[in-house]
Amino acid sequence: MPKTRWTCPALAILTAGLTLITQPASAWHDEGHYYAAVAAVHAMPEDVPAFFREGSAAIGHSSIDPDAFKHRDVEQLNHCEAPEHYLDLELLKGKPLPPMRYDFLKMCHDMEVDPTKAGVLPYSITEWTQRLTIAFAEHRRDPDNPHIKAKCLVYAGVLSHYAADLHMPLHTSIHWDGRAVEGEPYVGTGIHHKIDALPTKVPYNQIFAEPLPTALPSHDIFTFTIEELVKSNALVDRVYELEPQVPAQADMSPLQGEVLEFTLERERAAAAFTADLFLSAWRNSANVKMPRWLDRKVFDETFDPAKVSAQPE
Repeated sequence: MPKTRWTCPALAILTAGLTLITQPASAWHDEGHYYAAVAAVHAMPEDVPAFFREGSAAIGHSSIDPDAFKHRDVEQLNHCEAPEHYLDLELLKGKPLPPMRYDFLKMCHDMEVDPTKAGVLPYSITEWTQRLTIAFAEHRRDPDNPHIKAKCLVYAGVLSHYAADLHMPLHTSIHWDGRAVEGEPYVGTGIHHKIDALPTKVPYNQIFAEPLPTALPSHDIFTFTIEELVKSNALVDRVYELEPQVPAQADMSPLQGEVLEFTLERERAAAAFTADLFLSAWRNSANVKMPRWLDRKVFDETFDPAKVSAQPE
């Protein structure tokens, strides 16, 4: 689905003369997202609940949903969803990102940067990790509830999508489909499509022939995410160095050499970061005390439409 870039007035400061261009917003094709999600689940330690460790198929299924949300037939959802998938770091001119989404929106306003063009990817990752944390906290309180289990799997899948997007370097940069040159019209080269397609050309078992590193949880998800964003953005130049070697999207010949190495590193990094987020959500959920009023058993087990529901004491 298309996303529109370069319509923000503030871009004149950095990229005067750039013209409007529309390109797809997805980072990695379906395989790339599914692979990273499944590998992350397989990396979970035994203290993570069994239903989650056995839920890779459901999590992988949901990992593709955020790209499906960007459908042109649901105009408002598409408009809202597209910026969730990227952050053009250069537009922020070195300013640190505030940890709260609406503080970031205010910062963009003050800088005259359109946040729908800058993107909000770190907030997507942080907020979905915290949604999963809340769902895990509910699971701790009611471990046999099938609805809570299902919710955990869906939330994890959606989270995994954004976590993988972060590891496609062109989703962190104004140079998202070709170099942006100040004073010249922006011309897409098609490299974004070609990089997206790289994981589709490598079997899952080849990418994950070796186990992922041990997952490491974090209490400060936003800072952790920003650190990963900076690492990915640092690879933008590497992407353009490799551009002459990157095969066309439809070319399914086996990847070789530096392009293969790049693909394996990025896909494994996406899976490892996703595993860190999953484990963070689980471990952090142990410190979340759910409110007394939240008693879903009233509806899930004992709801009688002919009676007034019991109130918590």
